[in-house]
Amino acid sequence: MEKYSAEVLEFIQNERLGSDGGFQNQHRVFASKRGWFLRPTVKLDPVAEFFLYDFVYRNRRLFRKSPVDSRRIYGFRIVTGEPIPILSSYSQFKKAIAKHRASYKHYGYFDVAAYFNRIYHHDLVRWFEDVGADEDDVKVFGKFLRETAAGRSVDCLPQGIYPAKMIGSAFLTFLENSSRIRSAQSIRLMDDMWLFDDEPNTLVSDFLIVQSLLSDRGLVVNEEKSTILEGHDPEADLPPNIDEMKVQLLKRRREELTLVAEYGDSDGNSDDDTDLEELSDAEKEYLVSLLRHKTIQEEDAELVLTLMRDHSTDVMEFIPTLISEFPGLAKRLYYFCSDAEDKVEIAAAIKKYLESEVKVTEYQLFWFGKMAEDYLLKTPDVGDLLIGLYEHENATDITKAKILEIPEKRFGLPDLREEQLRTGHSDWLAWAAAVGSRIHAKGQRNQLLKYFRKSSPMNRLLGEFVANCF
Repeated sequence: MEKYSAEVLEFIQNERLGSDGGFQNQHRVFASKRGWFLRPTVKLDPVAEFFLYDFVYRNRRLFRKSPVDSRRIYGFRIVTGEPIPILSSYSQFKKAIAKHRASYKHYGYFDVAAYFNRIYHHDLVRWFEDVGADEDDVKVFGKFLRETAAGRSVDCLPQGIYPAKMIGSAFLTFLENSSRIRSAQSIRLMDDMWLFDDEPNTLVSDFLIVQSLLSDRGLVVNEEKSTILEGHDPEADLPPNIDEMKVQLLKRRREELTLVAEYGDSDGNSDDDTDLEELSDAEKEYLVSLLRHKTIQEEDAELVLTLMRDHSTDVMEFIPTLISEFPGLAKRLYYFCSDAEDKVEIAAAIKKYLESEVKVTEYQLFWFGKMAEDYLLKTPDVGDLLIGLYEHENATDITKAKILEIPEKRFGLPDLREEQLRTGHSDWLAWAAAVGSRIHAKGQRNQLLKYFRKSSPMNRLLGEFVANCF
């Protein structure tokens, strides 16, 4: 996108939005949640993903903040050309919860069960039309949702990327717009909503109305994560068994995450005055002690990985356990290992885990591949690790594509890429193989791409990109 955006936009106009064009059916993937639970979504192809970013940015004026201060919506908008950072929105949301719980006698909260997987295609299109979108954009939006989901009416909005989150958040504004909801204050971050009032009957009435409004759109409240008619108890703001040091470390975790961008990369603000204070010896020992517990909780493991990045040596002996016990932390483990000194030990731990009989998720395989590409290519066993990831029994097209796109000439990767480029397919494996071939000399690369480019318009776009930009 950095090197070829103008050509991608032209491709979208000519091949996707033209009278004979259309968006491709997207590839199903599964992100990991806590434990072994999975969140199903799709991985958009490069053109479809670029389209969604561009589409939302062009229509950013339609994603408005609530005009009434008593109906606050946090995050997921573009302000002065930049998206509001997710973590800063979350921090403001949590502070608002604390403030309003102290101000009102009663409160209730809820979230929507499997929200993104339940949104109905025609409801999204109608919402977009109602907020004042251009008629042509309304039609294009409907076309995108319909074709990328292969005609499915629900579960048609991809998850995990900022423009989709903007759409998901804005769609629920019917809750703030309803004059039937009478609570003195409401605040919402995506589908997580809190209601506050001094009168319990008002809260109960609003909670029933909320469920009715959601039901009209095929949505339901998550009973396990919702409650109503709670009174404010300052002593209950934190679990009774949480100690003071952990409280302070949890605050440091929030500060640490606020200083990085959404995906863990530096946000460019690297001034010395933004650095956090060094962990004390007592804090480091406390964090390591959490790892020694036989029944360590996932939130404790995540806390350690977030705060101990600069002290990875103290954590290395626990890496095999963190890998095997917490599949949902694969992405957090990736960021932790960026600063780890002993990359050899990390590679060995992943390799051993892959060779075991333990179930490995698609999410883990993808982030292990990303880790191998970014941190482990100089370790002795990385060849076996890459092939182990590629040939693993639970490998999917997306996890294999992650390996194929690595610009590496060793370990038999050129042969694997050539196999895909000669199939005539137009899919993630072929596209990633084409991008991975950028490592080769221009003549060899263009010979490999010669027939690949003839298989489909998408192959032609990607083949020309690799041929012209490297």
